[in-house]
Order: sequence, then structure tokens, then C-alpha cells
Amino acid sequence: MVAARLRRTGANAREVLHRVVQRRGYERETAVIIAKCVIASTGAWALGALMVDSSQVGFAPFSALLVVRPSVYGSVLQSLRYVPAVFLGALIAGVTGLTVGLNVWFFALAVLVAMAAGQFTVFGDQGRQIPVVASFALAGGTAGSPVDLGTLLLMVLVGAGTAVATNTVFAPAVRFRDAENAVLDFADGLRDLTREMAEALRGGGDGLDDADYWARVAQGFDDTERNARESVSQQEYRARLNPRRLLSGPPPKTAPQAYYDWILALGRSSRHLQSLIRTLRAAKDSRSRFPEPSDAFLRGFAPLLDSAADAFDTVREAGEPERDTVSSDLDSCLEGGLRMIDRARESMSEDWDSERWPVHSALLTDLERLFEELREGRDNSEEGAPGRATG
Repeated sequence: MVAARLRRTGANAREVLHRVVQRRGYERETAVIIAKCVIASTGAWALGALMVDSSQVGFAPFSALLVVRPSVYGSVLQSLRYVPAVFLGALIAGVTGLTVGLNVWFFALAVLVAMAAGQFTVFGDQGRQIPVVASFALAGGTAGSPVDLGTLLLMVLVGAGTAVATNTVFAPAVRFRDAENAVLDFADGLRDLTREMAEALRGGGDGLDDADYWARVAQGFDDTERNARESVSQQEYRARLNPRRLLSGPPPKTAPQAYYDWILALGRSSRHLQSLIRTLRAAKDSRSRFPEPSDAFLRGFAPLLDSAADAFDTVREAGEPERDTVSSDLDSCLEGGLRMIDRARESMSEDWDSERWPVHSALLTDLERLFEELREGRDNSEEGAPGRATG
């Protein structure tokens, strides 16, 4: 049993190692962070040991480990929070140890003051280091010696500086292409669903049998939107203070704001599509107060969904988030889709069906709002790039 368990563990380890080497992902990110922590802490300890002969040298690798982050910006930000937090903790300990000395009451008072100071949001997560440093300095006797306090602070600077230097040397690659693909994959998913719905509704009411499946797919767009936004945010975070940008050149001038604009537009479009599907499911339910849409209406509604699918496809194929000019194909799709909806409303007025009018109107309204969201995304993208022109 033990041998089998060891074999499984070895196989899992080889699989993880294979993923680290072969492709980007969580495993590789984790491996890179581990490597940077080892390099930064070892370098900080070696440098600190060369500078001083003191037990305080342990604060150098300790500080390095706390400051290493996946990005250069994150490391700099944490060092700007961590170093002041340590200095404040040392100051509280020094004021206590050098003036009134150490006893249980003053120790408790110093920790209380340090805990209160750590609640200030300016320190972020590093605020907890204030009472930690104050406690260590008081309990270890460092607070009673100005030389030891100074050495502690010096080692903290060495550790933070080594961590920032390590992060700078091993700066992560900035891949705005990943961010763009996350946005375009979102458009892909919306296109595929609207196209599938159009194909089903060409058969009239029989196509509504798939409405429950459509609802499950559409619900997943909430996660798609969240993941796309996270992907763009991650690349934006990586790009800040990243020296690799000097080698690879600046990001596309529309990024990352254009990505956020299109994610917002696609996210709002998906919610209108979810509303449209809810209307279809409710009307299909025998307990609904609304009648099921007529076969004729659904057959006429299918080309409107096709037009929406064409618009999503154009966002994908034209690479709208990356463009310096707005695609004329997208303009044509959006204007054509809205004209088709206007003609459908006119047809409803001419062939009035008072019983089914509310559900028919609700479906057209949801689809019209979907087109309007895409048009607003186009307009926001256009405004986000100075000098952009339609073409």
C-alpha cells in the first residue's frame, strides 16, 4: 500500500512538473514564485551576513519573503507598506524599551498601541507587522539597544530591497494578447448561443424545448465576464513598473481600457440575453400568465437572433478591442439589426395579437437592448482612443 501511494505521488509530481515546463498556468506561476522567494531570501541573508555580525540578520530573509510578489508593482507596493510598518513597530518598541524599560504592563500597552496602529488602511495587509515587530523587539531585548534597533531596520531594508531587485530581474511577461483573447472568447460564447437559438426557433414553438439548456449556458456568462475582467486586470497589474515593457514596447494604445469597455458591453448584452431566455421559458410554462409566442413570430424572430450572432462574430473576427479604428462591419451589423427590430414592431402593429403582444414585445425589447449595449461598447471604445475614426 505504501509503495502504491509513493508511486501515485511520484506520478502526480511528474505530471505537475510536466505542466510547469510545457505550458503557462497556475503551476508555473507557483513555481516561479517559489524560485523567486528562494533567490530573494538567500540573497538577502548572504548580503546581510556580509554587512553585520548580529542575530538581527534573520530579519533580512524574513523581510524578503514577505515582499516577493508575482509582479514588480506588487513587490514595490508591499515594500512601501512593509518597511514603514516595521519602522513604526520598532519605534513603538524603542520608545518603550529605552524610556520606561520592560515589564508586563508596558509590554501589553506597547502591543495594544501597535495593534491599533496596524488598523490604518495605509499599511494594507502589512499592518499586522507593526505589533509583530514591536513584540519581537521588546521580548528579545532589541528595544533596549539603539544599535540593535538600527541593525534590525537595516536588515529590513536589505530584505525588502533584495526582494524588489529579484522581482525586477525576474519580471513576468506582459501578455495583453491573453487579455484580448479573454474578451474575444466571451464574444464567441455569446455568438454560439444566439446562433443555436436562431437555428432552433426557425422551427417555431418546437425549438423552445431547448430553453432550459439555453438558460444554463447563459447563466455561465456571469463567470465568463468575471474571468475576462480578471484576466485583463492581471495583465494590467503585471505591466506596471515592468522593465520588460522597455524591450517589448508599449501595449496597444487602446489597452486595457478598451478591454474593460467591451467586457462591460458584452456582460450587459449577456444579461439581456438571459432575460430574453427567461421570457421564453416562462411563456412555455403551462402555469405562466403569458401565452407561448406564436410559431410565426418565433420563425420571424430567428433572423433577428442571427443578426445578433453576426454582431458578436464581427466583434470576434474584427478584433474590436485591439482596433485603432471602429469596424464598419460592426456598424453595419448593429444598424441592420436595429432596423430589423423596427420592421418586426411594425409587422406586430399591422397584424395585431392582443393576447400575445406583451410577450412578443418583451422579446423584441430585450434583443433591442442587446444591440444597444453593443453600440454603446463601440462608442465607448471609440471615445477611448483619441483620433479614432470609423472606417
